[in-house]
Amino acid sequence: MKEKFENIADIYGTPVYVYFEDILLKRAKKVKEVFEDLNFLPTVAVKANNNPALLKILEEMGFGADILGEGELLACTLAGISPDKIVWNGNGKTFEQKEYMIKNKVKYVNVDSFEEFNYLWKEENNIELFLRVNPDIDAKTHPYISTGLKKHKFGMSFTQAEDLLKKYSERISGFHLHIGSQITEVLPFKEALEKTYELAKKYNIRKINIGGGWGIKYKSENELDLNILRKELLPTLKNFDLIINEIGRFIFAPAGFLLTKVVMVKKTETKTFVVTESGMNHLIRPALYGAYHEIEVLDKSGPVEKVDVVGPLCESGDFLAKDIELNLPKIGDLIVVKNAGAYGFSMANNYNGTTQPAEVLVKKDGSLKLIRKKQKVEELFSSCII
Repeated sequence: MKEKFENIADIYGTPVYVYFEDILLKRAKKVKEVFEDLNFLPTVAVKANNNPALLKILEEMGFGADILGEGELLACTLAGISPDKIVWNGNGKTFEQKEYMIKNKVKYVNVDSFEEFNYLWKEENNIELFLRVNPDIDAKTHPYISTGLKKHKFGMSFTQAEDLLKKYSERISGFHLHIGSQITEVLPFKEALEKTYELAKKYNIRKINIGGGWGIKYKSENELDLNILRKELLPTLKNFDLIINEIGRFIFAPAGFLLTKVVMVKKTETKTFVVTESGMNHLIRPALYGAYHEIEVLDKSGPVEKVDVVGPLCESGDFLAKDIELNLPKIGDLIVVKNAGAYGFSMANNYNGTTQPAEVLVKKDGSLKLIRKKQKVEELFSSCII
C-alpha cells in the first residue's frame, strides 16, 4: 500500500483523500448480510460521504440513500439513486424543501416532531411518513453524536407519537429510530427496537427504519459485532414488512485515507510538533470530538517519538492527533490518516482561505480514478459580489 500512496501523491499531489473500492464493497456486503431473509432496503448516510462516484458504487449494490437537503439529493441524482430509495431526514425541514421533495418524487420522509407534522404533512401526498421516535436510550457514545435521549433535539417522545397516531394514523407508514453514532454495543439497539415494537403493535405499524450508528474500531474500542446484532434484532425485525437502515461510517470510514505531507517538524522544550498540510480544515473530527485516527508515516526510518500531529491553521485546536507514538518524519515525508472515509471530506471547510483536497478512487483492479478535482484558490470567492 505504501507504493500505491506514493504513486497517488506523485500523480495527484497532496493533500488528497484516497478510497479503496474493494474495502467499500466488502463493508457494504457485510451490512446486507445482517438482514438476509428480510424485506430490507439498505440506505447509505450521505452526510458521511457525499461523493457521487462512491455513492454510485453502493447504488449498484442495491443501496438507497439517507439525505438531508437539496445538495445531498443532487449527489444521489448524479449517482443514479432512484428517488423511491431515498429517505429525507432531519429536524429542520422547510415548506420549500417539502415542495422540492414532492417535485423530485422522494419516497420516504422521517418526521422529526409533532410540530413538523402539523406544519408540513397534514395534507395528502405520495410521500411515506415515518415518525422519528426518541426512545430515551443511552447509546453510550460521545455526547455530540448521541441522539436518542430526551435531552437531545431529535425525534418525538412516545407520548407525542401516540397523540399524533390517534388523529392521523392513516398518514403514518412507519417508525424511525436513530440513537447515536459510533455505537459498539448491541444492547442499546435492541432496547430501542423492542421499545418501539411495542408501540408499533398497538397501532399496526408494519414498517421501520432502524437508523444506523454502527461503530468501528478506531483505537481501543471493539467494532460492533454484526453476528450478535443479527441474533438479537432478527426476532423482532421479522414482525415488520419493511426494514430500512442508514449506514455511513461503517461502510465509508475504513475505506478512506487522508494522505498529506509534512511541512515542518518543530521541537520545543516540552513538545515535538509534526506540522502537516492538513488540519481541521480537511479532517475536523479530532478537533470537534477529540476523535482518534491512527496515523502512519510512510517512511519508517526515523526514531519513534511521542508527538502532536497538527495542521497549519491559526487555531490551537487545529490538530489531527495528540501525544501519539510516531516515526519522526522529515519535511516532505508523506503521512496517512486512517479510517478517514466518513465525516472527512464531507465536513471539510475553507477556514483560513484554504482549499479542499482532491479525492481519488483505487478501483478493484488497482487502477486509479480521480473522483473530485482539487479546489483552486480562484474558486474560493466565485460567489462573492464586490
